[in-house]
Amino acid sequence: MQPWRFLVIDSEEGKATLAPLAKFNQVQVETSSAVIAVFGDMNAVDSIETIYDMAVEKGLMPQEVRDRQVPAIKGFYRPEDVETLRDSILIDSGLVSMQLMLVARAHGYDTNPIGGYEKDQIAEAFGLEKERYLPVMLLSIGKAVDAGYPSVRLPIADIAEWK
Repeated sequence: MQPWRFLVIDSEEGKATLAPLAKFNQVQVETSSAVIAVFGDMNAVDSIETIYDMAVEKGLMPQEVRDRQVPAIKGFYRPEDVETLRDSILIDSGLVSMQLMLVARAHGYDTNPIGGYEKDQIAEAFGLEKERYLPVMLLSIGKAVDAGYPSVRLPIADIAEWK
């Protein structure tokens, strides 16, 4: 479905719009090369035929598989089942965000995921439809001047169970 949408905020004007919405992350907004606002598109299923048609055209998928999967996927992403749709979009958009962070790191860039911002205001602040575009996270990206603080993790025994 590819429900993720990226808004790259790299201009002074864009950062000025973002700053009051990310009150506790001013340093990242001000000093990063860009902040990527990751949104989930609640209407992403509208692109399913385009995506699957391209896969068929490129020889990556047989036509009969496309013809079977498109209706099934459309049936799964029913507009009346907003909670399931929202959950799926958040998972997919979170996964692509993590992948983006890993790729950035592999190319020598530093990133910082930001969850603390005014999610109820960001879409409209940048001229997006609030009901359609679900805010997922902000990702600051650039080259760190200073190393970040070391972090600790709970022991595996505290967070995982084997049965």
